[in-house]
Amino acid sequence: MAFDGIMLSALKDNLKEKIIGARIEKAYQIDKKYLIIRLRNNNQNLELLISTDPQGARINLTELDFDFPSYPPDFCMMLRKYLKNSYIQDIVQPEFERMVRIDIEKRGKKFSLIAELMGKYSNVILLDDNEMVLDAMKRITEKQNSERQLYPGIKYQKPPAQDKLNPLKLENREEFRQVIEEDFSQAAFRAVMYNFRGIGPYSAREIVFRAGIDPAENYNNLTDSEKNKIAESMIKLFSQFKKGKYKPIIATEAGEVDYISAFILQHRNPEKIEEFDDLDRMMDYYFKEFLKDRELNRNIRELNKVVNTYLNKNLKKQKKLRKQLEESKDAEKYKKMGELITANIYQIERGDKKAVVKDYYSEKQEEIEIKLDPSKSPSDNAQKYFKKYNKLKKSVKHLKREIAKLRHEEKYLKQVSMNIEQAETLDDLEEIKEELKEENYIKKQQHNRKNKGSKKLPPRKFISSDGYQILVGRNNKQNDRLTKKIANDGDIWLHTKVIAGSHVIIKRDTEKNIPDNTLSEAAAIAAYFSKARESTNVPIDYTPVENVNKPKGAKPGLVYYEKYQTIYIDPADRELLKKLAAD
Repeated sequence: MAFDGIMLSALKDNLKEKIIGARIEKAYQIDKKYLIIRLRNNNQNLELLISTDPQGARINLTELDFDFPSYPPDFCMMLRKYLKNSYIQDIVQPEFERMVRIDIEKRGKKFSLIAELMGKYSNVILLDDNEMVLDAMKRITEKQNSERQLYPGIKYQKPPAQDKLNPLKLENREEFRQVIEEDFSQAAFRAVMYNFRGIGPYSAREIVFRAGIDPAENYNNLTDSEKNKIAESMIKLFSQFKKGKYKPIIATEAGEVDYISAFILQHRNPEKIEEFDDLDRMMDYYFKEFLKDRELNRNIRELNKVVNTYLNKNLKKQKKLRKQLEESKDAEKYKKMGELITANIYQIERGDKKAVVKDYYSEKQEEIEIKLDPSKSPSDNAQKYFKKYNKLKKSVKHLKREIAKLRHEEKYLKQVSMNIEQAETLDDLEEIKEELKEENYIKKQQHNRKNKGSKKLPPRKFISSDGYQILVGRNNKQNDRLTKKIANDGDIWLHTKVIAGSHVIIKRDTEKNIPDNTLSEAAAIAAYFSKARESTNVPIDYTPVENVNKPKGAKPGLVYYEKYQTIYIDPADRELLKKLAAD
């Protein structure tokens, strides 16, 4: 997204109309990049989204549904502490930079929430009335940046100032000409972009294009008249912005975004242009249709690549060992050859390449041919076959044991693969990644080690129509915690028969039998959170949790169970999940 100062100015003006005077009720932080501030204004509940995602840094009111984490990060807790029941006083865009300052008042105390929306450098910072940093979403130490730090207790420094003119202050074409050096020898659109704040490449091209000049034309080659036309084009455009006249646009080409802008870009010729009456609706649409799943899918692909690499190695090794196991079935044949050589040893001489002997083990006792090593004595040839027999006999146990280990790992990796595919948030994927590190499928890095005290995601939670709590594991580590630590004796455990799936627990706080309706709902949920999500009539085993055991040394999430019953059911649909989802 070409998110420049013009777009941010439009969003700022939009917010000033809607949330000045609003009361801040609560803050939520999502996936380390998204901040939601819940507001109340004019008897309406509003949600302000601030995104520091490099691919979609923005600030707007949103109506999208987000999954709020059950444990708020420290920055979020700090915002709740200082901003709960405070009021928004003003919203400004300092010097047309890519940042917004929200001035806030709480019982006579002043605070400022700064949203710096600068691609990969995007950040959110809370300041007190003395411009001291209370905290930042992304803390920056001197080790990370010697020029500018952001952490609690330090005086706030603005991002490095650009030696450019605020385009809102441009009064006439003479001033425009003075700002740009006469011998500027690059493209005309760059002359605009490099000398005026907050103007991105698309906007700069549009300013030059509207002047009737090729944006790529060398500025130094332009006549005075042409340079004046660019100045007039820019002054005219920004006079509209000063009046708050914007026309939000998303332009697409072959289903992909060509541009997103606060005004129509005439120099572009996209396949489709969609205009919006409301900037907030446009930003929600852009996020939902073009951004939401991008990072999640990228992380899913990366983790799947790791799991599939190990799974493919596992299956190749299984194939190789099964072939060896098949060959080892010939062990008795070699024992028989050794015994037949021994029985006929006086008929065989050193130097013979083969021995034709009667097969005493056969009913017909027909003659068979046994290959010999002519360099060995008859006795040594017999011993050679006996050794091969003993070696193969021993290898059968070893091969079966190794194949069993590989089958165990295969089952585990397929379960991990299912967890990855069904992950709904980046936090889900982060826990799976940590699990893979602990199981040594991903190399641990010292500087990236997860804090010992970091909180774990809770299980997915549903409430049955009868009021029973249904818990669902998000990953294998959580499946273990859910089944062996969270569940109590008497709780009901459910899992897809044979098929990879999450552990599901029905919490049973009374001695009463679980109602059939609750059991059916839990089974449908178990089918949904399994590899059989797209199937029908899925077999779900269920049993009291005390009948579920974990083999010693088993990988996370792998258990065995007994005394169970089976129910066949279709997976839950999204409507049922939404209906039963716990608040």
